[in-house]
Order: sequence, then structure tokens, then C-alpha cells
Amino acid sequence: MAKRVPFAFAGDMLRWAAWLYHVERRTQNEIAEELEVSRQTVANYLSEAMSQGLVQVQLRPDIIEEQALAVELRRGYNLTAVHIIPTPKTGPQLFDRLGLAGGQVVHDMSRDGDIIGVAFGRTVQRLAALMPVSKQPNTKVLQVAGCSLGGSNTSPEVCASLIASKLSAHCANLFAPAYCSTEGLTTSLLAEPTLIRQFGLFGQANLLVFGIGQMNADTRLYLNEEYFLDNAMRDEYLKLGAVGLIYGRFIDSEGCEIDGPLRNRTMAIELDTARAAPARVAICGGREKTAAVAATLRAGFATHLVTDEKTAKRLLREIS
Repeated sequence: MAKRVPFAFAGDMLRWAAWLYHVERRTQNEIAEELEVSRQTVANYLSEAMSQGLVQVQLRPDIIEEQALAVELRRGYNLTAVHIIPTPKTGPQLFDRLGLAGGQVVHDMSRDGDIIGVAFGRTVQRLAALMPVSKQPNTKVLQVAGCSLGGSNTSPEVCASLIASKLSAHCANLFAPAYCSTEGLTTSLLAEPTLIRQFGLFGQANLLVFGIGQMNADTRLYLNEEYFLDNAMRDEYLKLGAVGLIYGRFIDSEGCEIDGPLRNRTMAIELDTARAAPARVAICGGREKTAAVAATLRAGFATHLVTDEKTAKRLLREIS
């Protein structure tokens, strides 16, 4: 027989159970012992209390706002999903938070037997490093942009290898420079049977993972260190209207590839091929990336976006 209900709850067992669970934070087992009923009875009490409106659950306003922001971005840029993290106070924290979120997203989206194309960058490297481990021995991870020369841990070859190791998958590295010295050399390399087969695999990728680089005064430091491109090249692309880079290719504010001096010297997935992949995860954040990210999204290069709250709000203002 159930225990007598305290007078304060007017003989209502549902109210007493709801109080113990939601206010005193007691477990269902503890409540069952207190009320001298079964745990299933307690579960029924709590469910009935909810249906009768005795208990009302409300999300914090910031959580609701974040969800609404994701919905607006998804609709505004025609995305499949948007994943928003809180914006931290420092840059290094941003990369780690984006990496944690992006790693979880890619882990959840991938299935054994997938062909996953991986680009490069600091956020992609953090995604790869922080991605949960799983067993996908039949998955193939493709490096879809040529190798860098600086030996950085954010290079395409490192990012692809890291993700492959996290999935216990096969990694197909692209053994060619990101940018060749001449168009003739690029043409010759692309005629090699091995590279023909590898570039053919790019079109079979069902999931792409890429970061987005910005074009501004700081870009020259990154490009010089990794690819030995001089400041004059940077300035020429800025004059041509470049606002960002994806897969090592320069894009304008509408996401169109810039017809600059490196276009026919680039060893990377073609943008039309990238846009045709069924799932395309872009991971990026930060004020300086806003224009580049907006251009990438306008052009339809991403189906999924992982970003931070402040960047998401700025992107929303970019929707025309």
C-alpha cells in the first residue's frame, strides 16, 4: 500500500512525486522507496504529472535562440543541417570547440564503406585530432588537395591521414604539390595514370570535409609558410576579388573560382566535383572568416555547417 501523502500536497500523489523528482532531484528509485511503490509506478506518476501540466519544462532562452539561429541559417543558405557552438573568448579555444563538434558530426555521419574526401586547415586538423574513434575498415579517406611544403600539421596529407586513423580506414594520399610551378607541369601530372585514378575517385566521394580560408592581409603569412606563394600573388588575387579559399582554390564573393594565375596550376578537387558530393561538411568560425564562409554557402559548396554562435549571427546578416 502506498505511503500517506503529506498534507502540503493535498493528498495528490502526482504532485508529491513531481516535487521529489524535479525539485529535490531524487532518483526514481529513491522516490519509489519514499512513496513505498514500485519504480514503474513512479515513472507513471511523473508522466501523468507532465501530461496534466503540473510540471512545465522550459529551455533556457539562449538555447532557444541558438536553435532558432540554426534554423534560420539552414533555410537562408539551403543547408541540410547547421551545428552551432558557443563562441569562446580566445582563438585557440575556438579551434578546439569547432574540432570537437565537427569531429562528432563527421563521426555520426560516416558509415563503413564510405568514400570521404578531406581538405586541410587548422579547423580540419582539430576535427581530425578530436574525432571519436570507430572501426570502418571498408571506408576510404581521400586527400583531395595537393601536399604542402611547410610540413605543418594542418596540411592536407596530415588531415587525411588523421581522419583515416580515427576510422581505421584506408587513406589515399595525393602525392602531388598543391600548386605546380607551371601549367605544363600540372597538365603532365594530371595525365599520369595513378593521378587519373585518384582524381576519378574524387567524383565518387559521398562525404567531403573541408575548412574555409579567408583572403586578407594575414593570408600571406599562411600561404608563404605552407606553399611559398609571395605577397604579390596574394595582392593579385585580392585585386581579382578573392575573398576566400576552399580546397586551395580561390573564390570570389559569390563562390565562383577566380580565374587567376594559379587556377590551372592547382592540384586539387575541382569545385564542380566538390559541389556534386552528396554530403559536404564545412567547418569554420571567426570574424575574419565571415565573407569567405558566406561566399562558400551562397555557392552551395556545403550541405552541413559547423560554426560558432557569433559567426552564425554575422552569416545571417549576410543573407540578401
